[in-house]
Amino acid sequence: MKKKWYFSLILLTSLLSFSSCHNADTYYDYSLYYSYQNAGKGIEVYCWQDKESWQSGILPGTNRLKSVEEVEWLQVNLPCPLAKMREILDTYEEEMITVILVSNPPLPSELTHEIREDDHTYSFLMVALGLGQE
Repeated sequence: MKKKWYFSLILLTSLLSFSSCHNADTYYDYSLYYSYQNAGKGIEVYCWQDKESWQSGILPGTNRLKSVEEVEWLQVNLPCPLAKMREILDTYEEEMITVILVSNPPLPSELTHEIREDDHTYSFLMVALGLGQE
């Protein structure tokens, strides 16, 4: 009887751990985003809406516009919820940060770095990331 109870407990624990929903914060390793601190040319934070939630990703600043493929890689492989991105950005010190709103998948016309400060969505993103006035 004791062995059956022990086996049942182990089986139940295993099933619960495999079947539980993953939390995006624990599922993805965001160490790449933390590594861009002091990048020299700043960072670019790409934001997109994925179903009902907003996601984001970081690429280091360069002297060129990013390609659709680079931003798509972020969207597929390392999407980061805005709340978590805000935590990441809070660890940055005096970094030049550019926020870029893109579709999913991104369009080449969205990667021009044209800042739309009068846009309500852009303002929402800035506040959500801790970069704008609340």
